[in-house]
Amino acid sequence: MLKIEDILREDFDWENVEIDEDEFDELESQLIIDYLKKNTPKERQLLAIDWNFDNSKEVIKWIAEQPDTDKGTALFLYWYMNPQFFKKYENRKECEEEGDWVLEDYDIVETLEKNYISGFYKNQKYAFNPKNDAYSGYDWTKEVDETEMKAEIPKEMYIALEGEVLESPGWGEGIPDEIVPILDKLYEILDEE
Repeated sequence: MLKIEDILREDFDWENVEIDEDEFDELESQLIIDYLKKNTPKERQLLAIDWNFDNSKEVIKWIAEQPDTDKGTALFLYWYMNPQFFKKYENRKECEEEGDWVLEDYDIVETLEKNYISGFYKNQKYAFNPKNDAYSGYDWTKEVDETEMKAEIPKEMYIALEGEVLESPGWGEGIPDEIVPILDKLYEILDEE
């Protein structure tokens, strides 16, 4: 398996190298996380604004697990992952039994929620209002139907955060422009058979 440190080297020899789709997905996630590690929490917010939630969940999972992730970013990601959908399961065990295909998302939503209400995220610079999303104009809370939910969304998750609203960086699917050339090279060596 290729390593991130290898493909980031200027002198890496791309000749005669092939990867499969699983390797591509893993390297893509590692590249994005590596980029985020080298930058500030602002880049996590910028990524979230344009993120395609069909992309690998590893990146969102990593963001959710960082104590320096901004509370506004965490709240943004929480609502964009549609927490009300996962509240139809009483707990993780029920989710695993009835909808194991969504278990990864369930775990991320639970991590964001637990970390958010416990004060794990110490910094708050970015705004997010689930009732009036400045990025989409959407009211995320109108999707909440408590009659279909076995668990509650904590009240704290409904409270709007004041702060800065960033402009979309225009990153395709949320992938930072800076790493696109390396992803293009990875795509070229992808064996799609």
